Amino acid sequence: MQQTLETKYSIEAECTLLGSIFLEPAILQEISLKPEHFYDPRNSQIFKWMLQLIEKKKPIDFVAMVEIAGNEKIENVGGVTYLMKLTNAVPSTANYEYYADVIMKMWKQRAIQNILKSFEEGMPSDEIDIQGIIQQLNRIDVTGTRERFDLTSRLANLYELPDIPVPVGLSGIPTGYKDLDDMTDGWQDEDSIIIGARPSMGKTAFLLNLAANAGLKGAIPVIFSLEMSADSLIKRMLSMLGGIDGNKMKNPYHYFNDDDRTRWVQAIGLLSKVNPQIFDKPGQTVNEMRAQVRQVKKDFPGRKLLILIDYLTLIRPQHDHSGNAHLQVSEISAALKAMAKEFKNPVITLAQLSRGVESRANKRPMMSDLRESGSIEQDADIIAFLYRDEYYNKDSDKKNILEIDIAKQRNGPTGVVELLYLKEQNKILDLSRKNVMNVKGDRNGNSTSSS
Repeated sequence: MQQTLETKYSIEAECTLLGSIFLEPAILQEISLKPEHFYDPRNSQIFKWMLQLIEKKKPIDFVAMVEIAGNEKIENVGGVTYLMKLTNAVPSTANYEYYADVIMKMWKQRAIQNILKSFEEGMPSDEIDIQGIIQQLNRIDVTGTRERFDLTSRLANLYELPDIPVPVGLSGIPTGYKDLDDMTDGWQDEDSIIIGARPSMGKTAFLLNLAANAGLKGAIPVIFSLEMSADSLIKRMLSMLGGIDGNKMKNPYHYFNDDDRTRWVQAIGLLSKVNPQIFDKPGQTVNEMRAQVRQVKKDFPGRKLLILIDYLTLIRPQHDHSGNAHLQVSEISAALKAMAKEFKNPVITLAQLSRGVESRANKRPMMSDLRESGSIEQDADIIAFLYRDEYYNKDSDKKNILEIDIAKQRNGPTGVVELLYLKEQNKILDLSRKNVMNVKGDRNGNSTSSS
């Protein structure tokens, strides 16, 4: 006969802790509990109201609680009588940490029981996700754990740092462009990089070139495309890698010549080496992206990842902000930085700039053109803008030039880098190759000195 595990909880610990908070609201700032950690639904709801009162900077007392919850909801948890009972049951707040620890311990035991139900219920072994269960158990284990800072061990690890030889080359993932690498030393681990531009500046082409450059240097490009399909991106990358006019991609059977077909096969070989991992589900949240990145890290152990997102305002926030654009962008911006830090990989996110650019005489972007720029400016380690002068000025002497304006770099210089942009091929190259391309022509035999 199957045994049912005893559900673990302590109503006494929950009531005593809530009573302690009524007496000393500052306790809320000292504990890491959440409403879902309470077993009794009444206590869970009361704790939730307490958190709301603290957030609104209101006192935690009966009057404020009735005001935020309403009389009817207060009655659902036992009314003021139950609230009075909580406070009267606490002679002292001295042991609140002990009661908080008991509540957390009981929640962990209940959470583990829920995860292991599949074993209790006799689920076939081939249907059980062992790795998933281990990850869930690890998350439960660290929940509520207070981080300890051990200065001694950190200093011991750094003692011999001056004597450790630094490998020749960049410290980060290569951008593929010499001048840009000189400024950034490559894309750095844990950096959140925002690249903003107006439409038709070459944002997606730049992202795909960065992906290819990183992939050919041994990193794994992880692309989250919230607008274009994976097939469309792959075709653009093949056009770029093969030096094939993108217009021919609309009907290769009709437009490709023998040279195009040869380069098409070569491009497929190169793209296999780049090995991009593309996720094109629209409206992804950052949490969904994190799950995909975690899986890619498992699939390619020991490999550096370059995470690329197209684009910021298409990311779906985790929480409902009722149309508040500032809160929405703030949440997403902070989550992107947290993802870079968690996985210790650079995260590059494209951003669409506001239409305000078009109303100015000088069309070059600036920081204020980023929608809700305050939170982005705060969270991002690098903010760069793309600009093509020939798009606005047909007589510009900067034909086929893409400007990369690094407006912010937390750990490096700012300034403008100019690159060669071959729009028809989705290809972006070092500007030093312009003269070579002008003399030899592009791989289709056409001059690239103007477009």
